[in-house]
Amino acid sequence: MIKIGGSCVVHKHRGIQPLLLGFRTYASGSEVKPKKKTKTQTDISQIPVKSIATIADFYVPPKLTQYSVLCWHRLLFRRLGAFAINTYNIVKFKQDTKLKLRFNNWKEDAMEKFVRTNKAFAQGCSLPKERRQKFLNLKLEGNTGTLVTQSLVERAKSFPDIGKLKWELLSIEENPKVSSFTILPDGNDVTTYVQMVIKVKTKQKVTFTNGKDTKETEKEVSDNLVYTLNPFSDELVLVGKIFDSDNIRGIQPDLNFQETRAMQEFQRQTSDIFRANPKTVNS
Repeated sequence: MIKIGGSCVVHKHRGIQPLLLGFRTYASGSEVKPKKKTKTQTDISQIPVKSIATIADFYVPPKLTQYSVLCWHRLLFRRLGAFAINTYNIVKFKQDTKLKLRFNNWKEDAMEKFVRTNKAFAQGCSLPKERRQKFLNLKLEGNTGTLVTQSLVERAKSFPDIGKLKWELLSIEENPKVSSFTILPDGNDVTTYVQMVIKVKTKQKVTFTNGKDTKETEKEVSDNLVYTLNPFSDELVLVGKIFDSDNIRGIQPDLNFQETRAMQEFQRQTSDIFRANPKTVNS
């Protein structure tokens, strides 16, 4: 075990169409009143945790030192705004569930799922191409959301069939931090699931072996990992990755998540946990 110190759209699952769930609009402070349940409306509690992908482009406070001091006052106000949103969600979580917050346990579980996912992906890439999909579907079950599993399978299929890949976690550089805590309520506005963004800084080693040739790469990596949690059963899965917010955007997501296609595309992108930050690549 790894010890640690210290409108929503859900993609299709067994015929379930994308849903717009009534809950407090992320970062807006405006209340979206849930519609009365109908016989045909799907109860979110009946949807598997693994089928709930990243619900929003959550605000992740960037490092102040990355920007001019002229921007600091705006960034500090946004941090306060993000803190207020997290506080609201935590208070409502306690009121609705009567459960204790177990951040250390959740972070430990999150890190274990992160390690298993990376190791499984490396092992899968080392197998013959025809065996990779079945292997990853089996190994990632219970660790990753449906879209993340699909994304990793597609990446593994494109990996050259010329050698062996091995992934190792060398160290956790900083105590993982919960950057965002968002409740997902049912049709009666009662907390059913939680989605968290956990910032992890790790030192990793990747070893690629091709015959007699071996190449080792060590690097420090910072990730903002998105997890969906069932707080009643403690089921937690990795459903995506996002990046630090810049000094331009506000707390409110830039994308219009009332558009089903826009949300589906966003969820597809965030499910690729090995993608590079497009702003860094294009800069």
